[in-house]
Amino acid sequence: MIRIFLLSLTVLLSACGWFSRGDDGLFLNPKDDYLSSVQHNELVVPEDMRDLANTDPFPIPVTPAPTNPTFYPNRPPLPDAIYANDNRDEVRIQRLGERRWLVIPEPPTTAWPKLKQFLAENAVPLTFEAPEVGRLNTGWLQIEDTAYRDVIRTLLKDAKASDPLLLGQDRFLIKVEQGLRELTTEIHVRHENDSVSLPVRDEVAVIEGLSSHIGAAEDDLLNEIGAYIAAKVSEQTVSKVALQIGSTRKTQLGRNTNGYPVLHLYLDYERAWATLGQALDNAEVEILNLDREAGLFDVNIPASVFTGEEERRGFFCRVTFSCDNDEAMDVQIKMQGESQDFVISVLDADGTKPLNPDVAQQILVLIREFAA
Repeated sequence: MIRIFLLSLTVLLSACGWFSRGDDGLFLNPKDDYLSSVQHNELVVPEDMRDLANTDPFPIPVTPAPTNPTFYPNRPPLPDAIYANDNRDEVRIQRLGERRWLVIPEPPTTAWPKLKQFLAENAVPLTFEAPEVGRLNTGWLQIEDTAYRDVIRTLLKDAKASDPLLLGQDRFLIKVEQGLRELTTEIHVRHENDSVSLPVRDEVAVIEGLSSHIGAAEDDLLNEIGAYIAAKVSEQTVSKVALQIGSTRKTQLGRNTNGYPVLHLYLDYERAWATLGQALDNAEVEILNLDREAGLFDVNIPASVFTGEEERRGFFCRVTFSCDNDEAMDVQIKMQGESQDFVISVLDADGTKPLNPDVAQQILVLIREFAA
């Protein structure tokens, strides 16, 4: 009888273990389901009910994917900071030397149809369109000495007036890319005149390295596109064909082989270095010393970033629960890598060891969110 009891108990305990064993048993353990959670697609509203749908007083904002959740198996990862003291939600033109581009606080899936709508409203034909790589080429436009009603032909006429010897037809090459921050878009433009040189083939997907034949035409078109989108003239629509544009990232938070957080910048060296310096400046982090050749920034993060001020709440305070920290922090930020993949890491003030992973990750989030 005792043997039968012990055997039954052993079988019962084994069965209990099988029933409750993580994701392999009959009853799944949901405690780590948040690690793979994603935001579902937007609700499809019928045409005759869209006016009612637009009256929602409490819309749910788009939520970026959680950063490195699998490195927090026994506790939820701390939320990334939310910033509200800068102009990141504005349409603006960025410059780096002779390079310029338009930054839009919208994902490529909504920026792409607005750009096409802008061209259509100005009666500008398209001869090449590749949404999977974000490329558009306009048709050739013959600009004459007459008054035009659309802004594109008008700006071309004004730009060519500075060079009366520049004859021929004109067109624009346009590239739409994912921005440095999530849910942002970059628009790059190049102007071509067929009397200056042989035109670029329509199938060319990359316009980096090309110079506009008239720089003023490139500047003016970026301004007009920015003003059109900022004025919200076009209705908010989503382009499914432009989904692939947003899948090509320019930044990515990850972990190195030792498990410490790093930030990848998929940019050329000049822009990666300028982006890092500008992000620190925009975030009001004091740069104590920099060594471009070694890729190092020695910085001081002021106490206000941790504790907040009356006008500006500190972001570290909210995400690391360190509101009682009233001391500044010296850290070293290192950039290393090669073309189109530079890795940013955060070390202690001496540069001898990595910083606390939680704090280091939030510094990298800071850099990414203030990058431009």
